[in-house]
Parts: sequence; C-alpha cells; structure tokens
Amino acid sequence: MTLLNQIFDIYIDLNITLAVTALVWLAVKLVMARHGRKLAFTVQLGLLNGLFAIIILSPAAVAVHQHMQMAQVVPAALSVNLSDYVVSQYLQGGIAIPAEDFQSLLGMRGRYSEAVLTMTPGFGMGVALFLLAGFAWFGTRLVANFVRLNRMLSACHEWRRNGQVQLLLSDRALVPFSARGLFRHYVVIPSDLLAQPDDLQLVLKHEFQHLRQGDVNWEIGLELLRPLFFWNPFFYVWKSEVERLRELACDQKVAESRQVDLKAYCMCLLRAAQAGLKKKQEQLGQERQGNVAAVALLEVQDRLLRRSPAQKLRRRVEALLETDRLRPHWGILCLAVVPMIAVVLLSAVSIQKPADWSQDRLMLSAIVNLERLETINTFGQRPLR
Repeated sequence: MTLLNQIFDIYIDLNITLAVTALVWLAVKLVMARHGRKLAFTVQLGLLNGLFAIIILSPAAVAVHQHMQMAQVVPAALSVNLSDYVVSQYLQGGIAIPAEDFQSLLGMRGRYSEAVLTMTPGFGMGVALFLLAGFAWFGTRLVANFVRLNRMLSACHEWRRNGQVQLLLSDRALVPFSARGLFRHYVVIPSDLLAQPDDLQLVLKHEFQHLRQGDVNWEIGLELLRPLFFWNPFFYVWKSEVERLRELACDQKVAESRQVDLKAYCMCLLRAAQAGLKKKQEQLGQERQGNVAAVALLEVQDRLLRRSPAQKLRRRVEALLETDRLRPHWGILCLAVVPMIAVVLLSAVSIQKPADWSQDRLMLSAIVNLERLETINTFGQRPLR
C-alpha cells in the first residue's frame, strides 16, 4: 500500500468516525431530552470539544492498536473489524446473497478508492476533481478570510493592553468579538459602545469568558479543518452545535456572576443586535467582514441552512432563564463519557481494512471459486430434452 493510499484511507476513516460520533451525540441528546434531563451548557461544550479531539486523534489510536496486534500484545480473539465480522456472519448463514456478489461488496471501498486516486475516467475522475476543487475553493476562502480579518484588526485603534490581551476599538465591527494571533489575544469593541459603559462592562465580561474557555482556539481549529471536511454534512452539524453551545455556555458563566443583573444582560444582547443590524444595513455593498478565528458576541449575519440571528438571540435569552440544568459530579460524568469514547474508538478501529487473509476469508474465496466452477460446468452441460 502506497503512502497516498494510506493518507486517503485515513481521510475516509476520519469522515466516517465523525459521522458516527455526531449521530451518537444527537442520539444521547434526544434520549436525555425525552427523560427531561438537561446538562449545563458548559458541560455539554466540554464534552463536544473533547469528543472532537478524540476523533482527530483516532488515527493515532488506530495505529497504536494495530502495532499492539502485530506485537501480539492484543490477542487475535479480541480484534475488532467490521469486515471480518460481516464475513463471519455470511459463513454462518446470516447473509443470503451469492458469494461472488458478497465478495464484490466487501471490495467496493477499495475499488472506489483506487479509482479516485488513479483518476479513472468516469466515477473516479469525477470524485477526484470534486475533492480537489473543494479543497482549493475552501482553502482559498480560508486564506482570504484570515487576510480580511487581519486587515480589520490592523484598522482598529488600540484602547488598552493587559499582558497578552489587547483591547481594540473599531468603527467597522458590527458586534464585539474575540480573535487571536500567534501570541496575542484581541477583543474588538465597536467604538459606539464607549457611550454605554454598563453595556461595555457586560460585553467585556462575555468576551473575556470566551478567552478563558479557549473558544477562539477551537474556532480556529474548526475553520482550518473546513477545507478537508467541506463535503461532509456531519461536520456542519457538529460546527453548528459547537457554535450554539459556545455562546450558551458563555452566557451561563457570565450570568452566574453575582455582579451581573440578568435583565440588564438580556437587554445588552438585544441592544447589541439592534446596533449590529443597523451597521450591517449601512455597510451593504462594502467589503464583507470575515469571521475566521473570531468569536462574536452574537451573530447578525444570515447563514444558509441555519437558524436566523433572531431565533438564536431568542434561544439565548430563554436559556438564561433556565435554572434546572444539571452539573453532575466529575466521577459520574466520567462514567457517562467512557461509553461515548469507546464508541468513537471502536468505530475508528472496526472500519479499518483487515490486516491479512483470515481463515474466514479463505473460506469465502473458496466458495466463490466453487460457484464460478459450477457456473462453468453448467454452461458446458447439454440441455435436457
């Protein structure tokens, strides 16, 4: 197997693992909602970020597992491979299709992968060109958005600086947002907000909470991965869920402060949305602002296939009024998280290609050869009269 084949297999495995994990997350949310259990938003955000980190690191875990198998540290009886399991079920009579068709289904992924990598005319070339065009388009957009954001930060006026955190004033920013460079963190405040000291204090609390939670770092990571997962709908489901929980978790932490009045915080969000929409209308036709590596106080941009900014603002206000969300003990939380982590890692391991030809696969190959021989002999027989 060439290096290119290995990289492409890892890429496909990551997409499959992401899809499985997203489905597991949505299923767990549905079950908890049915039973009236609601976790605190900070807990949900931590779980979601942790699971995503496990997804990205799953190829390394798979490599370690395969190395342990080769070193016979893991017994062959404990190996987990979906393909081998399906072959075993077929030999036991659990799957009733012709052996040759079944073998063809098992090799479908390998044939399609080879067709894409070699750009075979037809399906292979079409998929290869689609992927290359997508990587190029979203990669170019990523670079352009980083450049646009850098220009916007350069056009801001420095207000204050505290260590690695720099407060900037902007005449163009629609709403307050946080961003970062290689060594510094930035909090950008619309200049108009200086005339509203009460709102300014709440906004700063919100943006500083984003920095403490590491939200900007996670946003950078997701945006860097977008060109690779551009075609996977589960990536957008995951990113939308992270964005939703990120803001709700931040609101929750700020609202828990004794120095923050809940009504004043909700009105601050409303006024920020009104000011942002007003600036958006005034800036129509001008250069569009990028949102890469930035975490805004709230969203005033309309986005395709997502809830409108008004719906998001309403959901945030409603969430602030919910006081019955659970904060389980870390021990109980670990017990609940372990099965989810196990599902992610088992999914990543089970979809790997078999290491070699097992006894079951040799039996399947023998059955296929017997069927082909029987077909040849049948053609050679003289028809009965």
